[in-house]
Amino acid sequence: MTSANQPARAVAVPTGGGHAGTKRAPSARVSDHLFAVIPTAWLAVFFLAPLTFTVVYSFGHSLFGAVELGFTLKNYQTALSGFYLSTFLRTVQFAITASALCLAVAFPVAYFIARKAGRFRTLALVLILIPYFSSFLVRVMSWQILLARGGVFEVVLNFLHLHDGPLDLLDTKTAVFIGMVYAYLPIAIVPLFVVLDRIPGPLLEASRDLGASRFQTFWAVTLPMARPGIATAVLLTAVPMLGEMVIPKLLGGSRGVLMGQAISSQYLQSQNYALGSAMAVLVLVAVAVVVAALARLTKGFAEVSA
Repeated sequence: MTSANQPARAVAVPTGGGHAGTKRAPSARVSDHLFAVIPTAWLAVFFLAPLTFTVVYSFGHSLFGAVELGFTLKNYQTALSGFYLSTFLRTVQFAITASALCLAVAFPVAYFIARKAGRFRTLALVLILIPYFSSFLVRVMSWQILLARGGVFEVVLNFLHLHDGPLDLLDTKTAVFIGMVYAYLPIAIVPLFVVLDRIPGPLLEASRDLGASRFQTFWAVTLPMARPGIATAVLLTAVPMLGEMVIPKLLGGSRGVLMGQAISSQYLQSQNYALGSAMAVLVLVAVAVVVAALARLTKGFAEVSA
């Protein structure tokens, strides 16, 4: 007999009614391997192969509409100089600042929905996600109407005496920034809501019982436990912003060019595949840096929460 004071031990119980030592049929093992091969082949054909061609082309010699394979750093020298360098830096700046603004707005909204909305939380989430039931292109083009001369923004700002005269926001970097924050803000709210909703209420109450203020509880308990949601929100906003093409084209015009537009013009208009590939590799490096930073942010979280 075991004592009542002894800790309970976890016991592995075989499921399915069979014995633990029963071997699976060869046909079952073959089907498992087949199901694993299909997604692997899909990734290899539609992700790894194009990525490999992009990297190889970035070191090739540029011809009009073709690439002569070889090894040269001239494409990277061009991509990291002049107009292309300023475009790359502007893209990184836009991605960082717009993602940070999305995070700053999304966190209090998600916190309110998770902790204060009560029975209206489902309605709040539905209202946030409703725009995604419409076309992304239509939603972005609607901002052309709002930001144009004589549009809603101009009328409201003039009425509130915050601006006087015509409002020239369309075809500017500001319009691109507004459009990017608008497009990706809901994506940042959802993962933050999920992680904040899963933080145990008794844990927060225990912190306050031990004398911590609301700010101390937020700083020492809520914020560290929300790291996975923060990392996911940044990943879902900053990474697509680095390659965004539609919003700069529709709202920024010639003054809001980002790397997505620049790469597209190299492939479709200039047909300089080597330079376009080098620019694409630079974006991939920026994405890798973001992913590595987020991985470091969430490192050790499983051990803390265990």
